[in-house]
Amino acid sequence: MLKLKSKLLTTAAFLLGAGLALAQDSGPLIDILVKKGIVNDQEAEELRADLVKDFVANTSAGKLNLGSTLTELKIGGDVRIRYEDRTGELNTGDRQTRDRFRYRFRTSLTGKLVNNWSFGIRLETATGSRSSNVTMGDDAGPFAKNSDTVNVGQIYLNWTPTPEWTFTAGRMPNPLVTTLMVWDGDINPEGFAEQYRHRSGKNEFFATLGQFLYSTSGNQTPFGAPLVAGSKDLYMMAWQGGYKYYINGATHFFQVAPVVYNYLQTDQRRNTAAFNAVLSPTNDTAVNNLFVLEVPMEYNWVAAGKPMKIFADVAMNFDAKARATKFGKPALDGEDKAYHIGFQYGKAVNKGEWDARIFYQSVGAFALDTNLVDSDLFDSRTNMQGWVVGMNYALGAATQLSLTYGDATRKNDTIIAPGAGDIGSHNALNKFRVFQTDLNVKF
Repeated sequence: MLKLKSKLLTTAAFLLGAGLALAQDSGPLIDILVKKGIVNDQEAEELRADLVKDFVANTSAGKLNLGSTLTELKIGGDVRIRYEDRTGELNTGDRQTRDRFRYRFRTSLTGKLVNNWSFGIRLETATGSRSSNVTMGDDAGPFAKNSDTVNVGQIYLNWTPTPEWTFTAGRMPNPLVTTLMVWDGDINPEGFAEQYRHRSGKNEFFATLGQFLYSTSGNQTPFGAPLVAGSKDLYMMAWQGGYKYYINGATHFFQVAPVVYNYLQTDQRRNTAAFNAVLSPTNDTAVNNLFVLEVPMEYNWVAAGKPMKIFADVAMNFDAKARATKFGKPALDGEDKAYHIGFQYGKAVNKGEWDARIFYQSVGAFALDTNLVDSDLFDSRTNMQGWVVGMNYALGAATQLSLTYGDATRKNDTIIAPGAGDIGSHNALNKFRVFQTDLNVKF
């Protein structure tokens, strides 16, 4: 016990000697002490708890009261102001244009608890799964607040019994390595995830399993109705395995992370059949006949002091033939693939730094789940292909100016572009363009 107290007091003196503010962000330093063998995991937890207590006791005369099981607490978030121009065009030449100013606000509270538990809560504007944006002036009256709501975007628990294993439950940040071709970056899946990561020398192996509750059925066997009128909850399952090879340091590496997606209970008869009925021009949210393999990969290096990255993603739906047949287009079973490939130069982090990226993307009509794909660049649709270019400029360490331009066309003119985008619900969309200017502030 005397040895433990000596270790804790020595370490605490080092941390607190650098200033009380350092105690709030001492997690990385304590982790280093654990890796060096100066303290063990249990001693590190006790140290974190002591530092939090010291901080509380010396902040505003002790008015901040934190639970005894809390070892770390962080508050963060971001604000974004956006100007956006979207244009859609049909084969007839008829157009729809939508200009708008938008804003987004997100704030998160994360904390670490004793016994390797942690939690996260994020509040954000808007109610959609693929966007936290609020459009200015779209309320019921001048300067009303009908759409200016704040919602729970994330709420989850983590248990990390060892440095290699993490178990998560709730509405969580997407635990998968993926791209916006398959998953919109704003989506926070609900359910459970298990993650494993191990590094040995230059080799790192990781795996992620996801059991996501896609849609609940409510009553499985409602009173006063035949048994077939009930249904089971709809699940999306994900199995991912990955490999990362560090060629030279942490910034020069190659990574590949194949993942398989499958949907359970899609054949159930439901009172609300939005996701279960056959994909068609009148129901583009159905997830029948989706068994998708996605393979995201990237290569990162540094040249002339600038970080570089080549990235790619390919996907294939192995049940696309049945999906096309049920849609009424069996001859289009070749519309089962999706891919994108791109390059990024630089990384805007500190004031004056900038980065630029460009990629090409092509998505077959029956290749992916239309409910998950990115909502901005290709208007939430499959059967689209085109280019995207963008850049970020750091006005300061917390502020960035971003420009993005996307130009896409319908991939196969004999079939609709499934998906309900912001440009309108007309699935005969033939061309789509979007331009966005963002001012981002992080705190």
